[in-house]
Amino acid sequence: MFSPKIILAFRLVLFISFGSTLIAQSAFNKVGTTGVLFLNLPAGAAAQGMGKAYSGMEQGASAAFWNPALLGWETSTQTFIAYSNWLIDLHHQTAALSFRLGDFGVGISQRLVTTAAMTETTTLQPRGTGERFSYQDLALGLSISRAFSDRFALGGTVKYIRESVADLHASGMAIDIGSFYWLGFRDMRFYMVLRNFGPDLAFGGTFLDTHVKGNVKEEVELSYGAFSLPVSFSLGTAATVWKTGTHSLVLAFEANHPADYSPRLNIGAEYKYGKSLILRSGYGLNYEQESWSLGCGMKVKNIFIDIAYSAMEDFSGILSYSMRYAFP
Repeated sequence: MFSPKIILAFRLVLFISFGSTLIAQSAFNKVGTTGVLFLNLPAGAAAQGMGKAYSGMEQGASAAFWNPALLGWETSTQTFIAYSNWLIDLHHQTAALSFRLGDFGVGISQRLVTTAAMTETTTLQPRGTGERFSYQDLALGLSISRAFSDRFALGGTVKYIRESVADLHASGMAIDIGSFYWLGFRDMRFYMVLRNFGPDLAFGGTFLDTHVKGNVKEEVELSYGAFSLPVSFSLGTAATVWKTGTHSLVLAFEANHPADYSPRLNIGAEYKYGKSLILRSGYGLNYEQESWSLGCGMKVKNIFIDIAYSAMEDFSGILSYSMRYAFP
């Protein structure tokens, strides 16, 4: 039923990606060595439904989050919004706008993570000081992409990042670089994406640290240390492996190498019935919490509506909603 060339290509990518993942299992995972991890949260229900094997899929304005190179072929103006109530009551919101500007595809994106106000506690007042504080993460991005031919495109995103905890703030810049190539055999594609590359961040201000020398306690004023960005490199492939009449099935494999963990493999599937109904499924290998995911989508004229659910090992599952509109 499937073409031998497609089966061989998928087996090769799966073998290389999964092999590197298993080898890296024995390596030390540098968990906790990077900050602003909200940048790794999946943007959009379609991506979440496919288990994050999404950087090579048709996605419109949300490409600003996954692979800016895909904006190079976009000809219409599109808007995208998404929401998910992430772990421990984190509210994750994303939005994007994409449009054509001469030979370039341009995207403007925003990612926001917030919590409800929390009670301040200290070692001397573990039940609360009477003060409350909030937490907020923000990323604003500008993406530019160009298709150099009908088969190859290259794009990049420049991001402003800000993390706020109470009255402490850390801010800086980062870039994403994405490439996309149609292999020329049916709709098979290959892509690579580098995300969150940039200088270390540090919270401004100082804090008092207590040192004990014998029976004497003294307080020393120190600056906050710097922390790295969650840099990651992804490569993957996707192709339609079955198509007949109004039915089609796309399989996607995406290997991801984060700076603070051993390599991971994301596997996704997208089934389309006609032009209006989409079913998705995905699975992630080498994750502590995430595993399988399911999703569905509908297209009504120029509106795309998606919903997805991701299972978690020790927490409640995550529901995500998103909507994309393509202006006529």
